[in-house]
Parts: sequence; structure tokens; C-alpha cells
Amino acid sequence: MPVRKWIGPMVLVSVFIFVLSLRQLSDPDLGFHLKYGRWIVANHCVPATDQSTYTVSQHPYIDLQWLFQVMLYGMFTLTGYAGISLFVCLLSLLLSLLLLLRQRSSGIPPSIIITAMFATFLMIEPRIAPRPEMVTFLFLTGILFILDRYFETRKNLLCLLPVIMLLWCNMHALFILGVIVMGVYFISILYRDRKPDKPLLAWMIVSCLVCFINPYGIKGFVFPVELLTRFDPNNIFNQHIQEFMPFFAQPHFVMRDYLFMALLGVSLPGMFLSFKRRRLHEIMLLILFGFLAVGSIRNIPLFVLVAIPMIGDNAVLLTGKTRMARKGPGLALFALMIILPLAFIPRLLTNAFYTENNSFNRTGMGINRQHRPVQAATFLLDHHLNGRILNSIGFGGWLSWVLPQPVFMDGRLEVMQESIYRKVTQSWNGGLAGLIGEYQPQLIVYNYANYYPWTRQLKEMNDWRLIYADGTAAIFASSGYAREIPELDLSTLPAIDIRGVKRTFHDWLQGFYRPTDDEADVRNHLALFRSQMTLPGQGNGNTAKAAGFFNSANLKYHNGDIRGAMADYDTAIMLQPGYAKAFNNRGILRASSLKDYTGAIADFTRAAAINPGYGDAYLGRGTVYFFMKDLPAARSDWEKARALGNAQAARLLGLHATR
Repeated sequence: MPVRKWIGPMVLVSVFIFVLSLRQLSDPDLGFHLKYGRWIVANHCVPATDQSTYTVSQHPYIDLQWLFQVMLYGMFTLTGYAGISLFVCLLSLLLSLLLLLRQRSSGIPPSIIITAMFATFLMIEPRIAPRPEMVTFLFLTGILFILDRYFETRKNLLCLLPVIMLLWCNMHALFILGVIVMGVYFISILYRDRKPDKPLLAWMIVSCLVCFINPYGIKGFVFPVELLTRFDPNNIFNQHIQEFMPFFAQPHFVMRDYLFMALLGVSLPGMFLSFKRRRLHEIMLLILFGFLAVGSIRNIPLFVLVAIPMIGDNAVLLTGKTRMARKGPGLALFALMIILPLAFIPRLLTNAFYTENNSFNRTGMGINRQHRPVQAATFLLDHHLNGRILNSIGFGGWLSWVLPQPVFMDGRLEVMQESIYRKVTQSWNGGLAGLIGEYQPQLIVYNYANYYPWTRQLKEMNDWRLIYADGTAAIFASSGYAREIPELDLSTLPAIDIRGVKRTFHDWLQGFYRPTDDEADVRNHLALFRSQMTLPGQGNGNTAKAAGFFNSANLKYHNGDIRGAMADYDTAIMLQPGYAKAFNNRGILRASSLKDYTGAIADFTRAAAINPGYGDAYLGRGTVYFFMKDLPAARSDWEKARALGNAQAARLLGLHATR
């Protein structure tokens, strides 16, 4: 099929990428990036210690993202938040252009290039955000393009490598990947030519040396090593923050996950089938980035950007052996690249694509006010509430950007460090009073959908009162602070409807032309918050309601709505404190989805205490102990479960009896 006939599919896929990338700003890191961009511009230097919190202000802050932050802040001062949305979209389009050039220079036909680009952006879409990761995607793809051309044709663009690395090391800590990739290509050429490539070696050394030209010198160069601790399964950030979760540890998969699994599934067999044609660097990069992607969800785009051109090359080899093989797939791909973009674009414009994938992203420009605490921050500013704040982690960046006072914590994990976050996780299990006692806040500003255990505890604290709630945030004030602001009347919030909602074909069809009702989500969130604040904790009369929430939680968990399921299990337990099954299922969810092993053990223990004959509770607790590498405790609980007739416990004991 002539190249010019692929102009139509190419245009449609480009429009798809544009619409997919033009998003309202929802990322929790945006606030602190803007704050530090403003701070650097105002102070004409980079920070050496934390400037955002009152808890870790003495901690060092190696801000290798400083140049990206200045660039982002400059964009904001010129064009506002809408300009940042457009800026991210343009970065995404530039990435698509680099991918196209890299594949085209390798001789891959348009049919495969366009299909690969469509699949690529479906897989990387969760990471399209105003984060320095976007420049990492660009720089990594650019370096791969330069090195590919040098390896294949000796076309020497190596002088660009130090320029890229100089920019990269001042924008994102993952610049170390550029050093690794250059080393891999050097080894590959050494293996092929049986001698070192002197021009590549020279430019590689220069590229490494320029990485020391950052405001922190050698500390900045070695800083990426510190970040590797986040991928340790025993690290608390790895256990609680979803983007660090291993890929196959996810409780549910959506479309992009299946695409990634398909990519993994064809990569290794494809390499085997075309092994004689494969270069050493391709095999090394595929293994390295595949390992990174499987080990952590956030690394999936890196693998995709590395692997897609290799898969395209394999596809050419495997489908190009006969004329029939070339013609059939070409026609099928042409039809798909017409139909699929036309099907996806309307669902992106109506946001049905995001709601079906349980995503908070929304198409458009400017701030996503239903995901960032914009209205809560405005309330604090309007009422001149400058007191000490205790906040949830996802709100810290925005609050530190908008408010005059420092915050409790934000998303810069390398600054906050594990000790503070460990205290936060303990506060979810009845430790909020201790956290308040230690830090003496006057205001608590938090995401009640994620930090629902705080709601349960605050409800019982007479020295705290609710003064504000919207579809995202709640604000509590201590009894002696800002007395002129009255307590919020919970009866003014919507009442909850516990009827299960099942998706129908008609609902799905509306996603092509009718925007999703975000206001309905706001009402549902407020209704859930009201129920957590007002529903009684005891009484047999609540049994039916508790069962309704329990069934709703099971349905939400099955559909991948983890936060909604947790909130409903929590409400069921509030209604019926002796609900052993609710404790058990909540323990399963905590262990499998949130990696909150401490909370899971507490739930399983409570379920077993309520019903000593509940074998599933002992099974679950034993499995969590196994994940925590406490084999004696695991075997003890599995023995109890087996004695109660649990067949799964018997199988586990058989597998791990001698380990």
C-alpha cells in the first residue's frame, strides 16, 4: 500500500494523541513544581534544604528538577494553567514525532509505525502529566535515535549527546538512564567490531562529565542511586504508593495493562525468532527495561519507548516473507487505524474513556478542580486561616504553592523520607490522635476518599469540628481556633444512595456523545463523607444497611474501584462493628491493592476475634505474614485455617512446609 494512502490514518492517530494529551491539570506534584520554580526565580539559586514543610525543613533537598520547574513556572506566568496543559500536550506531540522518526529511520513501514504509535500512547497515558518524566521520555527517545543511526549507518550526531545530558541532568534524576544506554551501545559495538569505538567512547565520557554540571555537583550525579530504595519491596513507599507497585501485583487490569502484557508477550518470542538479526544492545535494553517495567508500574512507559521500534522491526521480518503476508495485515491495520481513533476520540472528549479506566484525568485545559483542593485552598485564603496544617500527602504540593504557611508533607518522598510517612500510615490505624499530639496542628486538610480512616477518628474527637467539605477535601479546625467560623451542618450535604449501579449498553453508548456527569461524582463523594460522619457505629437495625454497603464494596472491588470499595467496607464496619466478613474483605483489599500489611493483619485479626471459626481470616493473615517473610507466623495461621477445613491453607502448607 503506497505511503501516501496512510496520510488519513496518520492524521487520525495524531488527533487522537493530541486529544489524549490535552488534559486538565490533576497531578499532585504540580503545586510543588510551581512553588520551587517561583522560589528559584525569586532567590536566583536552587534550594539546599526543604522550603515547603514545617516537619522536615532541615532535610536536604537535591532539586535536580530545578530547570524543569523554572520552565514550568515561566509557562504559568505567561499563559496561566491553561498554558501548562497545552505545554504538556506539545511535549507529547514532540515525543510522537521522535518515535515516528526513530521507526521510520529503521525502515519500518507506515502501517506498523502508525499502529505502534497508537498503542504506545494508550500504554503510557497515565504518565502524561506536568512532570519531569515527560522530558525523560523525550531525551531517552532522542538518545536512542542518535545511537541507532550511529550503529547502523555511522551517521555521526554524537555531538548532541552531551547537550542532551546537560539538559537532562538538570531536569530529572533519571538522566542516569542516558548514561546506561550509551554504555550498552558501546558494549554492543565492541562486541560487533571486536574493538572499542573511539568516537563513541570520547563523546560518552564527555556526556558523563557534563552531568556533574548541576547545582549539586557530585551529590547530584549520585542522587539517582538513593531513589533506587523506593523499588525495594520492603520500603514503605513501595508498599503504599501505587505507582511503585510491581506490575503483576495489581489486583485488576485495564486495557493498557493488557496491551503491555501483549507487548511483553511478543517481545521475547520475537527476539528468539529473529535472534540472528538482533543486535546485542537490543537484547540488553529489552531485558533491562523489561525488568524495570515489571518491577514498578511507573517504569512501563520507559520499556514501551525502548521496545516498540524493536517489535516493529520484528513485525516486518515475520510478516514480510510472502506477498500475501504483507497484504493481509496491511489492509487490516489500515482499517483499524481508521476505526479505532474515530472510536476513541469521542470517548476522550466526553471523558468516558477515563471514567471507565477508573482515572481522575479529564480532557481540557486548566486545573481539574474536582481533583485538586482548589476550593478548599480558596476557603482557607478567604478566611485568612494561616494556622498550622496537617494534610494528606496528595494535597501538600498544591497547598504549599497556594497558601502562605508551610504544610505537613507533600509528594517529595526523598525529602519527607520514610520516618514521617510511617507515622502517617500508623495514623490510619487509630494513631491520628498521636500524630496530632506530636505536631499540634490547628487545621486538618485532607482527601477524605483516600484518608477515610481519619474521618472515622475525627468524628469521635470533640476538640475538632468540621468547617468545610467539597467533592474532594474536608477541613477540620481545632476547637480553640477560628471560632468565628461555624461548624458545617452535615444535613446540608447529599444523602447516600446505596443502590448498586450496573453499567448497561446504553450507558456505554452515551460515552460517544454525552459528557460524564462530574457533578454526580461530587454529590456521591459528599454523600459518602456524610455517611461516615453521621452513621451510628452500633445497633442491629443497621444490619441490612451494612450488608448493602458490603455488597457495594464487593462490586466496586470487582470493577477496579479500589478507593470506593475501601470506603464502602469502612462504612459497613461502622454500621455493624461485628461484621467479620467486612473486616476480612477489607484486609484482603489492604494487602493486595494498597500493600498496607499492618492494616491487613489488624483486619484479619479482628475478623478472627469476632468469629474464631472463620478459616478465611486465618488464611489471609497467614498469607500476609508470608509476604512479610515471617514464615513461622504464616505456617501457624495456615495450620489454624486448615484445621477449620480451609483447602487453600492446606495447599499452601504443602508448598511451603520445608522452606
